[in-house]
Amino acid sequence: MLYSRIAALLEEVSSAPRGQKASLTSEFLIGIEPGMLCPAVRLLYGELWPPWEEREMGIGPESIMAVLEEVSGEDVLAIRENLREIGRVCEAALQHKSQHPLTKEPLQALSVYNGLRHVSQMRGPDSEHRKNAVLKGLFLSALPQEGKYIARTALRSMLSGIGPQTMITALSRAFNSDQDEIQRAYNAMPEMGLVARAAQDGALKQITIQSGRPVRPMIIRSGVLATPRAFLPRYAGLKVQLHIASKGCSVFTSHQKNITSALSSLVQQLVGLKDDLIVDADLIGFQDGGLCSQVEVIRYINRRHLSRKSIISPAIIAYDLIYLNGEDLTGLSYKERRRRLLSVFGEPKSMPFQGVSSAEEKVLNDEGEVRDYYIQAKRLGCTGLIMRDLEAAYRPGGCSDRDFIVMRLDAALEDLDEQEKISTR
Repeated sequence: MLYSRIAALLEEVSSAPRGQKASLTSEFLIGIEPGMLCPAVRLLYGELWPPWEEREMGIGPESIMAVLEEVSGEDVLAIRENLREIGRVCEAALQHKSQHPLTKEPLQALSVYNGLRHVSQMRGPDSEHRKNAVLKGLFLSALPQEGKYIARTALRSMLSGIGPQTMITALSRAFNSDQDEIQRAYNAMPEMGLVARAAQDGALKQITIQSGRPVRPMIIRSGVLATPRAFLPRYAGLKVQLHIASKGCSVFTSHQKNITSALSSLVQQLVGLKDDLIVDADLIGFQDGGLCSQVEVIRYINRRHLSRKSIISPAIIAYDLIYLNGEDLTGLSYKERRRRLLSVFGEPKSMPFQGVSSAEEKVLNDEGEVRDYYIQAKRLGCTGLIMRDLEAAYRPGGCSDRDFIVMRLDAALEDLDEQEKISTR
């Protein structure tokens, strides 16, 4: 497949009305040979590998501009001052090349796909030079419009409007597949290229939740205080997914980014766990016996050099068990999932703790009990309460309509106090 076809579709889709984007994409996908479908979808989507793979492109706008200046001989900085967006800069610069490839063969989509994936694997002191060499080869062979989308793909900023829902709709139409089934598969395995191949093969039902591969988490929105419910304290931290399997432990962010390597000391404390499981959790940090802020937790993860002298001690609070020893638990009630969570991790530990602890939970029947519990939990650093319906299932990738986060509990309790004063007058 010529890369010019990918670039032309991206150009057309980017200017098309929202309602036409899926139709244009589905028409393009029909008839693509099986071996090329996954790379083609990834090139359209702008994500060339599963989000849980520990790799980065490692290319910034400055690198692209340096290569463009070498290939084109143009004043790329001046072009950027005028056009701003790096894709458009690339397109303009490649209108006039001072260098040309040895052959005039058109650029293949697979060459772009493999070239950029190869760039993401380059490491070492001379990696910047080698990355620029690959980019130079691609830009030398690229037409201006092709260069525009190569640059955007390298920066992972496609600006075409092909998001998850557009691609799911396009796959449904292209392969005559049930859209809900594609959505379910994507929630269980959030990588569009692999989902596309399964849709083409009629194998969507074979995609199931597996430990070691992140699941799209359920979204719990802010809501109004109600009882009776199960209430769990929420602390300053980062929402994560903990996976324990025979191959070891992994920790993923809510966007499926693998952050295990940044948590080596914490992972070592979990080696003794034998169950095969997936847990919705929060990553928190303790410092001098107290809780860290979310900013400090994120800074700890993003530190460039893993220091044994870090004064932050990371830990995990387990809130929900969604997979255990080969069984998908998402269809079970929260009450049953909670029971199984406690069977794995035991009763909640007192803060500060090491490793992983079940989240504390209180089933409360009236607003007064909620108020008293929140006041108690707030002393330990609680920032709000997660309110769970005991009979609700877990909805991967979806918004719960039965579970809510009560973030502004202080204001809610003030309202309750005022109502009590009125009722006693």
